[in-house]
Amino acid sequence: MRSRSLKTRALGLLLAVLAPIGAAWAGPAGGHPPFERTEEREPCASFVPTKQPFFGETHLHTAYSFDSVALDTRNTPADAYWYAKGGRVGLPPWADTRTAEDIPPASRPTLATEHPYCLPGEHCQFMATRTIQFPEGRALDFAAITDHAEQFGESNICTFEATQTCTSDSDCNPVVTGQQCFSDSLCRPNGYDSATCLAARDEFSRLRQGAVASAMAGFENVSQNPSRPPFCGPDGSLCARQAELVWDRIRADAEEAYDRTSACTFTSFVAYEYTAMAANGRCADVSALPCWDAAQSNRTPDVPDTATPSADCPSGAACLMNFTGSSGADNLHRNVIFRNDEVLDQPISNIERPLGCGFGAACTSTPGWPVASPAAMLQALKDDCIDNPAKPRCDVLTIPHNPNMSRGSLFILPDTTSDGLTEARLRHQLEPLVEITQIKGQSECRYNARTGMAWTNPPDELCDFENQGWARLGGSADGYLTDAMQTTDSIPPRGYVRNTLQNGLAYAAENGVNPFKLGFVGALDNHNGTPGQTDAQQYAKSGAHGIQSFATSAEALNERFFLGLETNAGGLAVVWAEENSRDAIFTALKNRETYATSGTRPIVRVFGGFGLPRNICKRGGFAERGYANGVPMGGTLHGTGGGQAPRIAISALMDPGWSGHPGTPLQRAQIVKGWVDAAGQTHEAVYEVAGEADEPAPESRVDLRTCQPKGGGMTDFCTLWTDPSFDPSQHAFYYVRVLENPSCRWTQYYCNARGVDCDRPMGVCRGQDPAFDGQGCGGDAECGGGVCTLPDTYEEYEYSQCCSGLVPRTVQQRAWTSPIWYTPAGAPPSGFVPPPRSGFRGEVAAE
Repeated sequence: MRSRSLKTRALGLLLAVLAPIGAAWAGPAGGHPPFERTEEREPCASFVPTKQPFFGETHLHTAYSFDSVALDTRNTPADAYWYAKGGRVGLPPWADTRTAEDIPPASRPTLATEHPYCLPGEHCQFMATRTIQFPEGRALDFAAITDHAEQFGESNICTFEATQTCTSDSDCNPVVTGQQCFSDSLCRPNGYDSATCLAARDEFSRLRQGAVASAMAGFENVSQNPSRPPFCGPDGSLCARQAELVWDRIRADAEEAYDRTSACTFTSFVAYEYTAMAANGRCADVSALPCWDAAQSNRTPDVPDTATPSADCPSGAACLMNFTGSSGADNLHRNVIFRNDEVLDQPISNIERPLGCGFGAACTSTPGWPVASPAAMLQALKDDCIDNPAKPRCDVLTIPHNPNMSRGSLFILPDTTSDGLTEARLRHQLEPLVEITQIKGQSECRYNARTGMAWTNPPDELCDFENQGWARLGGSADGYLTDAMQTTDSIPPRGYVRNTLQNGLAYAAENGVNPFKLGFVGALDNHNGTPGQTDAQQYAKSGAHGIQSFATSAEALNERFFLGLETNAGGLAVVWAEENSRDAIFTALKNRETYATSGTRPIVRVFGGFGLPRNICKRGGFAERGYANGVPMGGTLHGTGGGQAPRIAISALMDPGWSGHPGTPLQRAQIVKGWVDAAGQTHEAVYEVAGEADEPAPESRVDLRTCQPKGGGMTDFCTLWTDPSFDPSQHAFYYVRVLENPSCRWTQYYCNARGVDCDRPMGVCRGQDPAFDGQGCGGDAECGGGVCTLPDTYEEYEYSQCCSGLVPRTVQQRAWTSPIWYTPAGAPPSGFVPPPRSGFRGEVAAE
């Protein structure tokens, strides 16, 4: 049973500060909640009219993703939900502990493979050698499992583990299952014995993905005209059939995990990932837009061989395939989350609705969507779900992630489309959020301390946080960008959320609709099947994708290893909702009443308004007064014509931690403001609004040997800030960044666990000469002919990395709240709000 001790310890203080006295646990007035009920369930006993924080996961992969199972992940969505609710699950490597040579499968049909395993002490073919479980009180409140839709069927075919015996194909019910009877008298899907699947299974249990996973991505995720691989059949029907069966299993697992009782302990969402990642070229001009048309493999990086214009480049520039940071592909992924159990019959993936691709008979750019435009996919979601009369309860949203590795392609303004306003409205309606942080880095803002290049004005040194060294996803070593190679051409600023929010303001000021009105969530993108596993110490043991180098070698400290040094333990999504149900949480997501954390669990609340009382932090009833006199994070303030500056009220409570692992005190809070002036130019500023602005040395706030916090800091704070440079005629946004004191980064936990002590020599001399024997040493040359022997716990490379200063020892964890937008008086609304459907009142972003 999931534990609630985190809430028990935190909510006492939280409710005293944030909620109205006497109304904290009241039910909905008149029995009708302030959000639409679209499902049958028991009312939640814990219903807070002024809302409560729920911690969750919106991006997580399991063995139903081909790139996960290829790394020997065996956790399925059912296992992931079990983990999210506090259960223990296993991690590779797996040990064969069977007590008999052959244990025949149970003679029962299985449509989606279950990837079974057992925990230590049990006997089975796949016993976990490592296990993982949340500490007491850290289980999640909600989760969406988002496996890659493109390979649902392919993965099920190639990795199917049989459970049913047979003597003929008819025993396998091929019409329903798509299976046949193989020579070993077991039912498996058609295609299981293909050369591709044989090669895929041969690659399992290796440290990194092999050629098959890359080849699969080449067909379905990276190609200009995506298609299924040959073993899916000439029309792809073999894989499409299996994909439907996997989708049915995903839906069933989400339903089984959902607590529909009045206890409301856990909420699951039916979800998937739309995984487009185009290996396109880039326009040779300063806009660096993606392109396919007339692409040339230019001999010199960034320099066209000829001036051949590309139809995909609005300026008529050439389309280059050889450019700085060209390794890999533009990350254009989106997590697709449904409101309830009425969902699409099958996912819309990059195969069915690829992003705009420039040219060619099969491209969605006809009649004019540009490269990287999601309009066709979003329109299909709208048509098949939201506006589908056969599915009156269907509602959906998408969450783009990792713009930091999209080379700026994820958030291109829809100026160059055949119907830019249509795309802008689609994005506003269906993409209310962005994943601002995850294991592959943060996407708030970019700062290059070594070269002094900051993409903020004035420079914001706190953007120097968990930055990745790749412009694109999946880049090899030659795609790694050193500090000197990181420029606004190689990594365009529009790949970062703060720049994108400003671009959205400018577009809205001119066109009346904001395509990038984005609230914030954090997530993992973990491929272990362990949602919400963001603890730095656990990450040091388990890694990002189940890769064994985290447990067995120094590879994790190699910054050119894609899943090594520069990755981190990931973030969390937090929503403010009345109750822990699908309708309440989905409404909060759609309304952007959310915030992201970099993995820890501070509780942060923000309101903005012109009439927020000056004593809002002193009288109690913070939330009640905030709603009555303003809007919460994610909301919009409309100018009244009086020119009054808005006030922003912020309350924060530190992460309480758990037994034996104290949380880290809060250091300070900042407000980040962006605005657009009358000339259409964008600006930004960062204001210190609470706490300690001067940063002491990290070592003064954390004991690096034990990773225990020390020194000062705040357990909680509440403050009210008024914009000192407000111009009522300018579109603007405000979001809050709350910083904890420095704490140990996962790399320091890694080094500590291996016994690396940088205050002592690397090893000890062993040899014949007593003058040197037992002496500390840094190499054989210091041992007078003897050998410098290292402890068994670490290697020379690990010592040199841990002690070189190149591997970060501390990190400053943080939270980012969704912005509050300001629209001048008389300006048109900044979003398109469609009329409600008959019989269903869909929730739209608060305006």
